[in-house]
Amino acid sequence: MKVIDKYLIREFFRNFLGSLLFFTLLLLVVRFSEKELGKFVSRNMTVWSSILSLLYQTPGFIIQVAPPSALFAAFFSLGKMTQNNEIMAMKAVGISLYRVFKPIFIAALALSIVMIIFNDQVVTWAYKQDAQLSENRSYSAEIETNVVFSSSGNRVIYAHIVYLNNKRMQNLMIQEFKENNKLEREIFAQEASWETQDWILKNGTIRTFRDDTWEEKPFDQYRITIREDPAVMVKSGMELKEMSFVELLEIIENKKMGGKTIRKDMVAIHSKFSFPFACFVMVLLGAPLFVMFGKAGTAVGFLLTMFISFLYWGIAIAFFEALGNNGILPPVISCWTANFIFGIAGIILVYKVKK
Repeated sequence: MKVIDKYLIREFFRNFLGSLLFFTLLLLVVRFSEKELGKFVSRNMTVWSSILSLLYQTPGFIIQVAPPSALFAAFFSLGKMTQNNEIMAMKAVGISLYRVFKPIFIAALALSIVMIIFNDQVVTWAYKQDAQLSENRSYSAEIETNVVFSSSGNRVIYAHIVYLNNKRMQNLMIQEFKENNKLEREIFAQEASWETQDWILKNGTIRTFRDDTWEEKPFDQYRITIREDPAVMVKSGMELKEMSFVELLEIIENKKMGGKTIRKDMVAIHSKFSFPFACFVMVLLGAPLFVMFGKAGTAVGFLLTMFISFLYWGIAIAFFEALGNNGILPPVISCWTANFIFGIAGIILVYKVKK
């Protein structure tokens, strides 16, 4: 069985890489001709910048096509053995289908773990680079400009320059609102620094509003308590897909402190795990199907792959994830229900094909 295990695992990964390359190139061509070409032209990007932007988007495309690629790889690995009557020969000498499926399932589980890490580290980094290239945004590790974020206590904070390395700001404005969203106070400071939740503002003024009048009072130094960490809140201007798992956790913790909604952030976190894990779920569902239909040929396998993949995307993303983003379902349920449904279906099919 060790020889057969090595053969199955080798064939699975070889077919997976081939399928991944095919589906990724197909998606690149479709997306470029349908959407990206117009974006590049409208933003007057150079040819090199356009190509570089497309390359930065490629890791995201790889994650999208990884589940159907795993499904198609299972077809080639097991379908070929079915066509050559190798499955029948194994069963004749007492090797069960469970034992045949085992190395494929282990390989698919390992693949899912790799895709989760790839999604969290490589894909988020590539999205950041593409955003910086396409929209002239910058996420320097030391200096950020034009930072705006909401804080607890009905505050909105604007900083022209934030030096993250030495915890300083320049040209800071803090607006404080009443419960009815009416402006109550504005604080301006030429410089500011912070240590944990203690902010020190220098060379500024405090403008207090009362009814139709206001009064202004200058200060040389003023202390204020703000619970949020500027180093974390700077990242709140990023799109969720540009944040790693750790960055999302930091954003969620700061939003909790400020009493803000974290629903979409939680959906983003669970999606980082649930969608790559679909590689294993697709193989669990596809392995028994392709033993049953393997003799029908590659065309049937391709159609089954497309049908199951579109069904999964429709259920997982278009339906359940949308319910999670809109607060109708808890994030964990909205992101993992599709995997649960398809996984149960796969377990039932494995049991039936064994019988």
